[in-house]
Amino acid sequence: MRKVLLVLAFCGFAASLWAADPIIGTWKLNIAKSKFGPGVQATMKEQTNTLRELTVDQCELAITGIGTNGSPYSMKLTFPVQGGGPAVVTAQPPAIAEGVSVVVTFVEPGNWYFTDLKNGKQVAVAHVVVSKDGKSALETNRSTDATGKTTEQLLVYDKQ
Repeated sequence: MRKVLLVLAFCGFAASLWAADPIIGTWKLNIAKSKFGPGVQATMKEQTNTLRELTVDQCELAITGIGTNGSPYSMKLTFPVQGGGPAVVTAQPPAIAEGVSVVVTFVEPGNWYFTDLKNGKQVAVAHVVVSKDGKSALETNRSTDATGKTTEQLLVYDKQ
């Protein structure tokens, strides 16, 4: 009986850590504070990311934005709360998600990795860290283009 109570107490503690994760919420990309690698232009005019819990063990990241060409886009990833994957990915336009899968790695509250795969090959890794005050988040995004060239972006998000 004591072991069962300890396991239940631990599970409750782990759940409370997740509930306290400062990454949950709505984040707006701050283009002015973001930095793009040499020769890399921003591909978006605006972007909003919303991370929410769907169930006790499922999470959803919804990304909506407007590209620099004025076209709207959106993507949703559904994944286990404690990370793993690949996440279920849907997008508009659908071509954005063609052959794409994402593996989510939960390090600790406010510290996450998102590894993007295209047709099974790693093409990008995004490391997202929420600031200590919880008002901003920094995403370091390293990606490889079709020619094998690596680029890096530092994206700054403001909590809404």
